[in-house]
Amino acid sequence: MDSDSIQGPLLEKFHRDLARIHSLLGSFPTIERFLRRNETPVKSVLDIGCGGGDLLSYLRRRMNVEVMGIDLKPGFTQDVPVIQADATCELLPKADVAISSLVAHHLTPEQNIALIRNVGRSCKRFLILDLIRHPMPLTLFSIFLCPLIGREAGADGRQSVRRAFTPEEFAEMVKEALQGTAGSFAIDVPPLLSRQIIDIRYGTAQS
Repeated sequence: MDSDSIQGPLLEKFHRDLARIHSLLGSFPTIERFLRRNETPVKSVLDIGCGGGDLLSYLRRRMNVEVMGIDLKPGFTQDVPVIQADATCELLPKADVAISSLVAHHLTPEQNIALIRNVGRSCKRFLILDLIRHPMPLTLFSIFLCPLIGREAGADGRQSVRRAFTPEEFAEMVKEALQGTAGSFAIDVPPLLSRQIIDIRYGTAQS
């Protein structure tokens, strides 16, 4: 999916398959559940790597929040505002909470650290949902999800698991990104290692 050759109808097919993967994994309700744990009611959400905007549409419908998406290669969206930008370095819109789902494994450790720091300049909290590099989720994905999605998305998904970070690796990246700040974080991992959620709270917006 990172290839420059993935454009037009093929890119839209990737976004549809990705939305189906999210549905099968229960990613949207999981993110909603974490958002509802905020100290104050969430009024605005910024989605980093929003693709076709399906997650934002879901959250707006379920939580009645203002939504905005950021993506380098936005998919077709009918009713979700999306800005084409590099979230690792460009100025981002302000929001109560930023979210990012299945994006981190496409970035290098240095890019993830830059992303976390950049988001802290405009948001008080950052929820990152991503895969875990481990044989168990790779096997489960290959057996149960690949037959339900396109061949290209299946190959991309398996590669994504292989290049994902372990929770320990992610913790080191977040520690480096938050060094010298009042920020804190927690990592949530379910028993089958189907995903990890990194919940970063900045305290105050970073300068």
